[in-house]
Amino acid sequence: MLSYKGILEKLRPPVVRKPRVWLLEKEKIAYIRIRKVASSSINLSLMQHIARGNKQPDPTNDRALRKAIEARYSSHIAHPVIRRDLKGKYFLFAFVRNPLSRAWSCYRNKIINPKRADKKDVLSNREFYFGMDFTEFVDVLAKLPDDVIDRHLRSQSWFLCDEQGLLPDYIGKLETFDADWGFVSNKYGLPKPIHWNKTGTPAKLSDVCPRASMERLIERYADDIEIFGYQQAVDDMLKDY
Repeated sequence: MLSYKGILEKLRPPVVRKPRVWLLEKEKIAYIRIRKVASSSINLSLMQHIARGNKQPDPTNDRALRKAIEARYSSHIAHPVIRRDLKGKYFLFAFVRNPLSRAWSCYRNKIINPKRADKKDVLSNREFYFGMDFTEFVDVLAKLPDDVIDRHLRSQSWFLCDEQGLLPDYIGKLETFDADWGFVSNKYGLPKPIHWNKTGTPAKLSDVCPRASMERLIERYADDIEIFGYQQAVDDMLKDY
């Protein structure tokens, strides 16, 4: 197993942050995708909207069509390009969630309960492995910086902030998804997303996460907690200990 130093030597961090962005030219909207924040559901909603406008069949059950639409309408775009060429010209939006719940969701989906027995281990080259204990999982993610860690666990601010501040014009929250999506949908006629790949969160994260691990998560995602307004939610979670 590679050491932490070995990982940093093996993995060369990207020079420029390049989140995946969906561009709908006709509507002049751009969606900055963040994994484990209903991104599969939002992707599908955008695909359905595009297919309907192109008089194509519903892509929900057509994997080839979904891949073709994604390849045509989304790409990785560097932060400077987003600010220079998109901001002010497109309605830029994104969705975020409580970063502690997001980490648990990733653990459940990628470590404990992959949908298929042969599901690709997307975290394997970063000291994560199937079936590992949540405490160990937190220990690993806490020491990996955003430019090294997998996109499913990167800070949400990595995707949405540059040196000048926030990039999106509108940031919805998973916790108030129906109302926040309704704001976007009412403006641009996007269909209501179907919930795909839903892993959920336990009634209390304290039931599965020791306090020491919780504190490491809070430190690791401190920027997300502050920038996206999750301090009260985190304080409430700490009361469960």
